[in-house]
Amino acid sequence: MNENQSTPAALISKDVSLWPDTMTAGELYLKAKDRKIAVLNEWLQRLRQTKKWQANKASKARSFIYSFFNGNSLVTPFYFVQLDVFMDHIKDERNSVVDNAVQQIYDDLLKTCAGYQNDGVELILLDGQNRLYEALIPFFEGTLKSNEYRKPFTVVFTNGDEPFVKNNFKYTDIDLDQRIKDAFFNTPVIVVEGKKGDIRAFVDSVVDLNNGESWTRFECAIIQPTALAYEINKDIFHDPIIQSLFGNVDMSGNVSGMSGSYEIQKKGDARFIAELAFCVAHKCDSGIAGEDTVCSVIKGSQGVYIHAYKKVKAYLSFISSTLNCPANKDLSEETKPLTKESLRGLVLFLDLITNKENRLSRDCILHLPELKNIQTPKIILEQFVRWHNEKIDKNINPQDFTDSRPNIGTYAFYIRNTNVEHITGRLHYINEWVTNNANEWVATSLVNKESLDYKSYETYVMKQQGNRDIYSKADPVIKLREKLQVDHVKSQRNGGTNDIDNLVVTRAKPNQIKGARY
Repeated sequence: MNENQSTPAALISKDVSLWPDTMTAGELYLKAKDRKIAVLNEWLQRLRQTKKWQANKASKARSFIYSFFNGNSLVTPFYFVQLDVFMDHIKDERNSVVDNAVQQIYDDLLKTCAGYQNDGVELILLDGQNRLYEALIPFFEGTLKSNEYRKPFTVVFTNGDEPFVKNNFKYTDIDLDQRIKDAFFNTPVIVVEGKKGDIRAFVDSVVDLNNGESWTRFECAIIQPTALAYEINKDIFHDPIIQSLFGNVDMSGNVSGMSGSYEIQKKGDARFIAELAFCVAHKCDSGIAGEDTVCSVIKGSQGVYIHAYKKVKAYLSFISSTLNCPANKDLSEETKPLTKESLRGLVLFLDLITNKENRLSRDCILHLPELKNIQTPKIILEQFVRWHNEKIDKNINPQDFTDSRPNIGTYAFYIRNTNVEHITGRLHYINEWVTNNANEWVATSLVNKESLDYKSYETYVMKQQGNRDIYSKADPVIKLREKLQVDHVKSQRNGGTNDIDNLVVTRAKPNQIKGARY
């Protein structure tokens, strides 16, 4: 402090204690090489942009290297938090919750961190993984795809020797003067360490100060140190069954349409899953949450959403395994068997038939205690996908479209949005599809007969009839708590089926009079 400066009369209270410092680029490289630095992809980091940084012979990496060593190394810091500080924060978070499922997630993370600690990790990298792992490390190891920079590097020697002016060289070249290597190695770098305080506040500050590519609000939320964020990220990074749906660097995935807000490079798969968890948590009676809502859910991580997420994960794993998605490693966008919306529909279907909390469960004829009770699931899931695709095809269902736009109230209309009205409308169509196919599934042993709730037929058909007894001329309006029967319009003795179109709800007397004459 300047001797003329006085001690300030007041100081601003800080949410987190940050400690700016400098180290050399070489020291940073060695810390990363010696695994003193860890990147928690499950938390605290955006998805590594390998494809973007390595495209066009690593042009983005080379552009960064040139600007970095030509003065910008002191412009954009690398942000870290000490591992022990991070672990203390997780312990505090764990002790602040009472839900056992959430506590178990924090215990899992603490176990992971303890493993890092045993391996000698000192720092968790919060921002700078692309700069470090896609540019600096390849530079120092001589593994960049190209070493042609936009201009030659110039290194001036203090003893007056001829300056080094050269392009297209490697740091590892044997004939490269050691003084030149030292100049690159000793380039100062700003690092900022979080020493203590609220880690969430530190993460927020990293997001606010980041001057690279813009962050979506969801990306800001999904890197937060919360239980739900950790659980979702863990699965999209480490679960091969889930990854086979959406894809990763080495597999293209089985779901098309993951673009815009759902782009995988921006953790769109995590967003898709988080939205479904919100929907299931609210009994599929609330629509798919908007970005602000789903971000609040992730930051809050209430136990109800953790439990809903576990259901969604079970549905997605079941779909992926049943449709043999892990075997499809290199599919073009056009040949992927699922779309974002058909996958969303499959999750709604599975929740409808297995989750008693689903808002339409009581109206559904098919009730399964567990997914494994579907005896031949591949046939049913593929049947659903075909049905979905046909319902949105204007050539197959031209009556549902006007000038290529879906008519209001059609299934194709309802998949255009994810608000309450549209999700509810879509779910009603799915329930109708289940009702129309359930008896065939029983007849062909795809599901057990015991899984059918024939009482639900009565509820569904009665709604279709407008709560009226079409066999009763004198008093057609069905009253509350009246004893009713489900009748076959054409009796089974005369070749009638259990299809929904051949069923009617009526009172006992007209049903007895009709008998099996037709």
